[in-house]
Amino acid sequence: MTLGDLLAQKRITTALVVDDVCDAVPTATDIGPENEAWAIFNDDLTAEQRQLIEAAYEDAKDRSFDELVSDDAYVAAVWGLRDTLTEVAAPLFEQYLADQASDQTYVDVVVQKLQELGLECRTSGRDFIEAAQEVDLIVIDLFFNKAQDEAALHASKRMLRDAIEKRRATPPLVILMSRSPRLEDKREEFRDEVGLLDSGFRIIRKSELEDAGKLDRQLERLAHNADDSRMLARFFESLEQGMADATSRTLKLLRNLRLSDIGQIQQLLLNAEGEPAGSYLVDVFDRVLQHEIERERQIIDAAIPLNAFSAVSHPSPYVAGSPALQELVERLLTQNSERLRLPGSLEAQVTFGDVLQVTEGSDLDRLRTTIAVDLDANTVLLVLTPVCDLQRNGAPRILLLVGKTQPLGVTSWKYGDDARTAAIRLDDEVSWIKWNLKHIDTVSHEQLSKAFDDNDLKVVARLREAHALELQQRVLSGLGRVGLVAAMPATFAVDVEIYHPDSEGVPVRLDVPALNDGAVCFVGREDNGKPALRLVMTDVSCDGVLDALNKLDPDLVAPGAQAVLSHVQSSEDLRKLLETGLDLNSAKSDSWTYIPSISGEQALAKMGLLAWNYDFAPEALGKKDLPKAGVIILVKDREQADAVGRDEAIRSGLLPTETDSEPSPD
Repeated sequence: MTLGDLLAQKRITTALVVDDVCDAVPTATDIGPENEAWAIFNDDLTAEQRQLIEAAYEDAKDRSFDELVSDDAYVAAVWGLRDTLTEVAAPLFEQYLADQASDQTYVDVVVQKLQELGLECRTSGRDFIEAAQEVDLIVIDLFFNKAQDEAALHASKRMLRDAIEKRRATPPLVILMSRSPRLEDKREEFRDEVGLLDSGFRIIRKSELEDAGKLDRQLERLAHNADDSRMLARFFESLEQGMADATSRTLKLLRNLRLSDIGQIQQLLLNAEGEPAGSYLVDVFDRVLQHEIERERQIIDAAIPLNAFSAVSHPSPYVAGSPALQELVERLLTQNSERLRLPGSLEAQVTFGDVLQVTEGSDLDRLRTTIAVDLDANTVLLVLTPVCDLQRNGAPRILLLVGKTQPLGVTSWKYGDDARTAAIRLDDEVSWIKWNLKHIDTVSHEQLSKAFDDNDLKVVARLREAHALELQQRVLSGLGRVGLVAAMPATFAVDVEIYHPDSEGVPVRLDVPALNDGAVCFVGREDNGKPALRLVMTDVSCDGVLDALNKLDPDLVAPGAQAVLSHVQSSEDLRKLLETGLDLNSAKSDSWTYIPSISGEQALAKMGLLAWNYDFAPEALGKKDLPKAGVIILVKDREQADAVGRDEAIRSGLLPTETDSEPSPD
């Protein structure tokens, strides 16, 4: 299927190219108030020419020239008279016209390419909000003036946000373009502040537009995921509207509670239970709001199609790994720290699900003596005594589950039966807790009060009820388990180097500047439940690797590897593997393993070599490896403090040891 057919199939038939070059009149910023040509222009103006300008813009009579050069209307008046002003105005607009000509070339290239692909294409300047309402694709400039300053960036973000605000349920796909070197640095800021979906947004440098392959790749990535992007956009829009309606209904219902009603609830229920009214009302609001959200038919209707998501076609990220998944898990498992200001009980200092941590600078010996629990600076304690017993002061001792905090790393995100809190914010750092189900203890209310009074112990977090209950039931064993939301995969940064065999078969490193962004190791599990490590690269990195390999002269490669190099250069196999994730489970540190070909025949079943932290000798590849060395990928641990890597993956069981791993098949 051609790209044009794919775009048509995905209902991407109209496009809008937005660039300030399409504006007929420059702004004051386009010319620049500090432009030295203004002073010359002012000196050279004759009395008659000043009268012409004042006739075109009357405010020019009563304002200083320093004010006028920052006035869009004044600049527009001078621009409109430039042919009449002749040589006086020519130097003023010289640089602007040169920039316009250059940028117009880029716009023409985009328009021509989109039209060749069968899209109906229009162009627009800064005033594009109405034109953006009916198009399927927007290609927009990062900066909306020639100065390319923060004001220009803010303008492009604000205008695109306003344009999309009117069609949040059906947003267009967006490609952000610029000739500025700041494009990569600003892409995430632009996406988040405009409110774009990751899968519906890509970037491209203007210098890359003349390379048809670059624009084609970005269009293909957007098209492949267009249906899923639309479903996700509809879900988020339905969620936003539904949550607002649900909140309104919840507040209306709660406002019907009279002060006398709350008084009766407190007198007949809360006082007897020992529960504070404020905590109780927040709990009620939580549950009623959840019920009202579930009542929203539009949310459920929009969520049902998400069950048909196709993981096979999901795109590569355009930004290297972020902690967003861990942040989501942290919010799923714990209450916000502000909630801790509402006590769970009037009688007790703690409540069910509270996480207690040793304070910084505490006297550990004194604390051990006070509560008679063996602990150290990394020890945390989880309160497992039922709420009713704490509120009624019915339990003379408080049941505690003992655990250890650990920094969040590759070893913490494996999937197994061990008891853990996968992500929790402690001292403003996201960590994880390994709970020891065999280590439980109890303390009296008096012991706990003394530990708090001595400032040796503090409540640092509160687990959500479902997660705390699951841990409690695992401790009590035999009472069954309450499932919790599946932990999301984590991401950890690694570095990647690309090599090819030279004419003698010796691996030589390719210069791929795009790999400076590094890559991401995703830690998750396969469908069969086994641990999985996948290398995922940004689309910029993928393109950089592919471009470097495609430019490689086969005559510079050993004859034994030329056939497999030709396959790598001519097929889409490598791009698909890099974008969907390269399996690292078989990667070794003392030898090469083989990267499978997707479409190659039996003779080309393997198309590359892969290793992780392999310090290989600068010598020719062996007879078994050379015919499979279409590309050589070396993954390396990130050289920075606290970086996780291959050794931790082996220790955690995500990778086999060298002695356990099987040799790569031929």
